Amino acid sequence: MDLHYVTLNLIWFVLALSVVAILTKVIGCGIPAIIQRMSFRDSMIISMGMVPRGEVAMIVALIGLGQNLIDQGTYSAQILMSLLTTIIPPLILRNWLFKR
Repeated sequence: MDLHYVTLNLIWFVLALSVVAILTKVIGCGIPAIIQRMSFRDSMIISMGMVPRGEVAMIVALIGLGQNLIDQGTYSAQILMSLLTTIIPPLILRNWLFKR
């Protein structure tokens, strides 16, 4: 990843992309868990556990960059989003799972 492409606009894009990535996992995994009669807390734990997108998103982005389907800025945004969605869920889950 070329850090020269990281600008303020890219940071805002990464934040928006990360929020959408998290929300789609929460909706896509949380709602089916609720339909299966799990508690709201348990369904949120399942959906937050599904949020990390690390290696798959990075590989797809690398292939897209290699095939000239995306530019270096988009690739950088994808990598940063993958890092954020890999770091944030364990912090949230730690508080939900070990809260007394």
